[in-house]
Amino acid sequence: MAIGLALVAAALYGSGDFLGGLANRATPLLSVLLISQGVGLIGMLIVAALIGGIATGSDLALGALAGIAGVAGVGMLYRGLASGAMSTVAPITGVVAVVVPVAVGIGGGERPAAPQYIGIALAVAAVTLLSAGGSAAVRLRRDTLLLALGAGLALGLFYVAMAKTSTAANLWPLASARGASVTGLVLVAAFTRQTPRFGATRPAVVLSAGVCDVSANALYLLAVHHGLLSIVAVLASLYPVPTVLWSMLFLGERLRTQQIVGVGTAIAAVVLITVG
Repeated sequence: MAIGLALVAAALYGSGDFLGGLANRATPLLSVLLISQGVGLIGMLIVAALIGGIATGSDLALGALAGIAGVAGVGMLYRGLASGAMSTVAPITGVVAVVVPVAVGIGGGERPAAPQYIGIALAVAAVTLLSAGGSAAVRLRRDTLLLALGAGLALGLFYVAMAKTSTAANLWPLASARGASVTGLVLVAAFTRQTPRFGATRPAVVLSAGVCDVSANALYLLAVHHGLLSIVAVLASLYPVPTVLWSMLFLGERLRTQQIVGVGTAIAAVVLITVG
């Protein structure tokens, strides 16, 4: 069950990233994030109330921490990508975001089966390959490297913080996370005096990105409550696969050699983790 939920979460994460990236071509990033996450907050509050659950103060605090970490991670990632070192920043961020929860899970006593260890290693390699950008060599500045490492740590912290919440809380920690992230984005918008707008992007694209993202978060939370953090986080981090596939289908982009290898590596990783 946990493996299936994590894989669906990865599909939704990747689809949301594709839609969000598409929207960001014609709409400011802050607007895309604020609108999409705002929609997610409303939806998550409704679903959390319908499902119910008993969330402690610790659950809500961990959720808020996860939300702040998630927004900080995305912010640092996009700033790093804007530096021009995209082919280097994305892989570093992706790998660190996977390694953090794996290290915490195994360090906390989780013991995956031998094939699953191999699958984890292959999944990390797949994220690296799938995230790789163009072939042009770009010198990585120290500040850009710090942004990439910081983004990976922040996103990894999101995975870990959510995994620490109690099962009885159900989706309330995620509602807390989304509330914290939206609050942070509103403060940034107020400070920079930016008014959220759709711009030239179709509203459905931005709204769909928010629905995909919050749905993926919900599935990840359910998965990590029923499985090992070291396994679930790795599978959820395979989101570059659907992003690449959607780009091929709708934007006519072609897979680079390393991405083709990455897709095959990801499939092998899923098989090994599943049979393990």
